[in-house]
Amino acid sequence: MSKIIRSLTCLSLVSALCCQVIAEEPANKQTKIELAKGKLNLLSPKEWKQGKPRSRILQYEFSAPADAKEGDPTARITIMGAGGSIDANIERWYGQFTQPDGKSTKERAKVEKFEVDGQTVHWVDITGDFKETMGGGPFSGGKTVVRKEHRMLGAIIVTGDSGQYFIKMTGSAVLLKKFEEGFKKMLKELKFDD
Repeated sequence: MSKIIRSLTCLSLVSALCCQVIAEEPANKQTKIELAKGKLNLLSPKEWKQGKPRSRILQYEFSAPADAKEGDPTARITIMGAGGSIDANIERWYGQFTQPDGKSTKERAKVEKFEVDGQTVHWVDITGDFKETMGGGPFSGGKTVVRKEHRMLGAIIVTGDSGQYFIKMTGSAVLLKKFEEGFKKMLKELKFDD
C-alpha cells in the first residue's frame, strides 16, 4: 500500500512541476528591447519571437509569427544602431525594391514622421519585389534573391545624442499586413530615459 501512495505522491509532484513550467513559459511573450545603453526601451509585440541575429551588426533579431512551424512563411525583424542621414538610409531601402511595372519605388512608398516621448520616429512602408541579400545583411556581399510581392515596414528612431536605431520588418505583403498594427503600437509606446 505504501508503494502505491509513494507512486501517487511522486506523480502528483511531477504533474505540479510540469504545470508550473508550462505556466512560466507562455508561447507568446513580449521581449524588452533595450537600446542606447538602456535609455531607449521598447516592448516587442507578442507575435514576435526572438532569435539569434544572423549578422554581428544586429543588436536584435525576431521572426513573426512567434508560433510558426518549420516551413511556414515568416517575417524577419532586425534591430540595429547606425549612422548616416535619414534620407540616405531611406533611399537605400527604396533601392532594395523594384516595381513589377517598372515605376518608381520612392513614389509608391509611404513615409511619415511622428514624435514619441521626445524622440523622432521616421516610418517607412514599401511594397514591391524585394532584393534580399543572403548571408546576413545589406553590406555582407552575399547572393541576392528577389522576393516577389514583398513589403518592408521600417522605422528609424532618432534619439539625438544617443544615436539612431533602425527597426526593419520584411516579408510577404500579405503576411506583414497582420503585423503592421502591433509594430506601430510598439513604436508609439517607446520610452526614453535621458
